[in-house]
Amino acid sequence: MSTIIIVRAQPSDAALLKQIAVAAKRYWGYPDHLINQWAASPIITPAAIDHDLVFAAHQQGQPIGWYRLIVDSSPAILEDLWVIPSWIGQGVGRMLFTHAVAQCRAQRIAQIELDADPHAVGFYRNMGCTVIGETISEWNRPVPRLRYTLAAVD
Repeated sequence: MSTIIIVRAQPSDAALLKQIAVAAKRYWGYPDHLINQWAASPIITPAAIDHDLVFAAHQQGQPIGWYRLIVDSSPAILEDLWVIPSWIGQGVGRMLFTHAVAQCRAQRIAQIELDADPHAVGFYRNMGCTVIGETISEWNRPVPRLRYTLAAVD
């Protein structure tokens, strides 16, 4: 297996990153009508890639996962973290999450919050996140709200 690298996404990557997100969401077995409805939304846009911190994990030059971190305020918001289904469980999500934490540390942001798909809560808890409440998803259902607190940010 060749090395996985994490690089800053470019606005021209938006369509490919959206495909990864849709494939990852579909992995959890949601009904097609919900996936299709969600896929019709922008999910990730060139403008968001230009404005926010969007990084992609690449293996042999191909993106296999990505995240979007909004750092306009504290806490930072981990808006997206998606991994191609064939790579789920192989450490790519951990690499991306750890990279996002490093971005926050560099900007002296002490906390990250996110709304997690219920299927991903275990992953985020393993990464050190704590469930702090619920929000209502785009599908009008409650989803866990989680927080990650960075160790001492100097």
